Amino acid sequence: MCVTLVCDLLIKIFVIFVLFQPQHVMIAYLFMMNIMLESATITKRSYSDQSVRGYITERTCWWNEVCKEEFQTLFRCKCPAWSYCRSPGKYYNAVCSMTETGYIWDQPNSQWRGQ
Repeated sequence: MCVTLVCDLLIKIFVIFVLFQPQHVMIAYLFMMNIMLESATITKRSYSDQSVRGYITERTCWWNEVCKEEFQTLFRCKCPAWSYCRSPGKYYNAVCSMTETGYIWDQPNSQWRGQ
């Protein structure tokens, strides 16, 4: 994608250079570079899953501890309020992390299994 964008940008700059004076070319070049940099920013994406609704044990996880094992229907423990139960994808172990990107397993407030 970036290669196509750069080639398209170079063609536009060449056309402007042929048709207009050099000072206009510089202004057009700076304007197009600004647009290219804004469009090339990386957007972090996350997905929130609310399918798991219970807990195996009534305890709080440590930071970076596995809060949900892959293919399990219950959380092992509850992450602290300042962290998320997250994994790189749906079929991976999830750990308590402060990072809000990736596959986020939304944990219910206080619905322990033993109630």
